[in-house]
This record gives sequence, structure tokens and C-alpha cells, in this order.
Amino acid sequence: MSCPRGRLNPMANSTLTRIPEGCELFYDEVIALRSRVAELEHAEASLQRSLKDLADVKFALDQSSIVAITDRAGVITYVNQKFCEIAKYEPWEVLGKTHQVVNSGCHSKDFFAEMWSTIAQGKVWHGEIKNRAKDGSYYWVDTTIVPFLDERGIPYQYVAIRNDITAFKQAKEDLQHLNEQLEARVEARTQDLASTLHELQQTQVQLVQSEKMSSLGQLVAGVAHEINNPVNFIYGNLTHAGEYTQDLLDLVNLYVQHYPDPHPEIQDALERLDLAFLTEDLPKLLSSMKVGADRIQKIVLSLRNFSRMDEAEMKDVDIHEGIDSTLMILQNRLKSKGDRKVIQVVKDYGNLPAIECYPGQLNQVFMNILSNAIDAVEEQLKALDIVCAATYTPTIRIQTVALDNRYIQIAIADNGAGIPESIQRRLFDPFFTTKPIGKGTGMGLSISYQIITEKHGGTLTCRPLPQGGAEFIVTIPTAQGADTARTGAA
Repeated sequence: MSCPRGRLNPMANSTLTRIPEGCELFYDEVIALRSRVAELEHAEASLQRSLKDLADVKFALDQSSIVAITDRAGVITYVNQKFCEIAKYEPWEVLGKTHQVVNSGCHSKDFFAEMWSTIAQGKVWHGEIKNRAKDGSYYWVDTTIVPFLDERGIPYQYVAIRNDITAFKQAKEDLQHLNEQLEARVEARTQDLASTLHELQQTQVQLVQSEKMSSLGQLVAGVAHEINNPVNFIYGNLTHAGEYTQDLLDLVNLYVQHYPDPHPEIQDALERLDLAFLTEDLPKLLSSMKVGADRIQKIVLSLRNFSRMDEAEMKDVDIHEGIDSTLMILQNRLKSKGDRKVIQVVKDYGNLPAIECYPGQLNQVFMNILSNAIDAVEEQLKALDIVCAATYTPTIRIQTVALDNRYIQIAIADNGAGIPESIQRRLFDPFFTTKPIGKGTGMGLSISYQIITEKHGGTLTCRPLPQGGAEFIVTIPTAQGADTARTGAA
């Protein structure tokens, strides 16, 4: 509102007053000042509220977290009570120093270099740090470091907010330790079970094979006994039959000499019989029968030697007799069959002493190794073409030698296809076989290994030969100690 002599005072509340002329400028400044004061009062109130909010946040933060502030060089400028409680330092002991005072030495230089590289670029860093308190105890903190930037975007201080996770880390370590213990127990238990299973398999193999060989031994021994009686009867009577036959032939010749003109009926009979041929051939026939009887006797002797499977006592034996007996039993496989050549057996026997052993078990070893050698040369023959097969001579070489007064060695080599290195490592594993189903149980060499190593305290190895084929080497002591004997008899 205005009037001729001035204007109304807008600052008046209840009544309108008129501003004297010439004072308008002064009143404008007063109005502006009052408005500014109102703005400042409002800003102060807002600041007070913000400061109170910050104080509340700081209070809440101090109650729950470990707080430390450092300058851009990492020198500590502030720590809260939580920091002092967990680090067990008084504030004056850490202010002005770096966090080296709580360095545990558990983290690498690269760990802290990566942390400083991150925050120096104005980025927030988060991680877990293991620190050491004043009393030497360790504690873990989950840490977030926030850089405060100046107007140029360069950090001028760092605020580290940490939370104590020692109990969590300890629980995690305890859980990991328990897991490791559990895994160790499981592994140990697994190994025990695997060992038990292996022992059970070995025992099963031994029981099955022992039962088979025992039954075979009893059968062979029984057959040998049954054959031996009539063979001895035949063999013993052949001598007398030869003598009687020769007497009869001599008598017939005397009749022919003294009665040159026999009765026509006798003459016809003489012509039908061809007396001259009969006189010449009958002794040969009897001689061949004697040779056959000799052969049967040798076979029976080999069967009886080989069948000594159930002998519980160790005996001093001639190893060569056991090898020869085994070869005699395998003779049918060694001789030629169809277009397959005979398998040559080369013996290079040394001068061996009598060996204290379980003869039937060693015969079983020889049988297994020699059978595998025959299989190897037969497979080699099948793999060769016609030209190569014609020049190939399947051969098994057996060499025995006395290493010293305590050990002997039997080497059985063949010129077959050989054994790949990958298979050599598993040769003596139970039930391992490369033969087709139905042609091998995988127990032969495993049983042989046990017989040689566990029953006789020796070694059984296999090695490839440079010229092809494989060689099995058996080394056993000439005499068994008390421990070995007890083990073998078990």
C-alpha cells in the first residue's frame, strides 16, 4: 500500500505504519538481512540435525564395529573403543603409528600391495585380515576400507570399518579340521576295507585254488595208483612172455628142421601163418610193448610227483624232477598239432642242491608259468604271417643255477609275443587276465606269486626279452627258516 507521503511498513504486524520518506533503502536492507538470518537459522537447524544423525550413526557404528581412520600415508589418526578392546592397545599406543602394530605376518606383501593399490585409486576395498593383538593373540576382522577424496578426487584419508569374525573363522577352521579328520578316518577305513577285501580275495583265491589242486592231486594220485598196478603187472609179465614166446618159436623151428615133410594140414597152416615173418616180427612186437609200458611207467611217476599237492611238510627235493614231471604232463601241448610246429624245450640245468620246499606247490608254479609260455608262443604263431611262421621256431628255455649256497634261480623264457609294460605291472594281481572269458581265471600267476614269496620266502619277477618274449625268474632259498616254514604251512 502506498500514500503520497511514503509507504507502509511491511514489517509491522498488528498495525500498518508508514515509512518516512528517504528511509526506504534502509528498510530494504533490514528486510534482506532478516531473510538471511532466517535462512541461516534454518541451515543451522539442518546442520544440527545432520550432526546429530552423524553422531547417532557414529554411536551405532562404535557399538557394533571396529573403526580406525588413517591419513593418506596410512598413519592412524583415530581409533574407537572397539578397536582398543580387540587389539588390547590404549589409543595413545596406536595413534600416530601405522597398522603395522597389529600386523600378524600371516599375509603376504602382495596381499597388502593389492589392498593399497585399490584404495589409492579411490576404490573401496573389502577383505578378511588376520591381525595380532598386543598380547600376541590373533583375531580375524572382516574389513571394508573407504577412501575419502578431496576436490581433485585424491584420497586424503581412509576409514576402515571392521567386524570381528574370529569366532566364525575359528568355527570354520574347527569344521575344516573335523572334516579333515573325518576324511582321514574315512580314507583309513576305506584302506582298511580295501586291504580286508584284498585279503579276502587272496584267501578266496587260495582256498579255491588249494581245493582245486588238492582235488586234482587226489584224483591224479588215485588215477596214477590205479594205472600203476596193471602197468606193473603188464611190464613184469612182458619179460616172461618174451621168454616163453622165444621158447615156443625155438620149438617150432626144431619141428620144422626135424620134420621137413609135415602133414598136409600142418603145411597149410604154416603157409597161412607165414612162420618166417611171425618169427621175425613177434619179438619186435613184444619189445615195442615193453617200450610202451616203460613210457606209461614214466608218465605215472610224473603224475605221482606232480600230485603231491597236499603235503603239509617241507621236504628236500630235486627241483629238476618237478620241472620234468610238469613237462611230461604238458607233453601233449608241446608236440606239434596240425600245421603248428612242435614247441622246442631247451633245458640248461645247473648243478643244484636238494631244495627244502613244498614240492607240490612249486610244481603248481612251474605248471602255471610253463602253461603261460605255451600260450604265448601259440599266440605268436597266430599273429605271424605264413612266411614268418615258416621260419619261426617256438621255443621255451629253462635254466637253473645256484646263485650261492643259500639261493637257487629258475628262469623260464619263451620267444612269444611278449608282455606289454602296462600289463607287467598287474601280472600278479588276483583275477587279472588278458585271456578271453573261459580261458583264464586270472589266479594262476597270483597264486604262484604267493607260493614263492609268502610260502618260500623267495621272489618271482617277469621281464621282457630284447629279442622278444618274456622271462619269468623264480628265486628261492635252498633252506627255509622257521618263520617261513610256519607261514608256508599255515
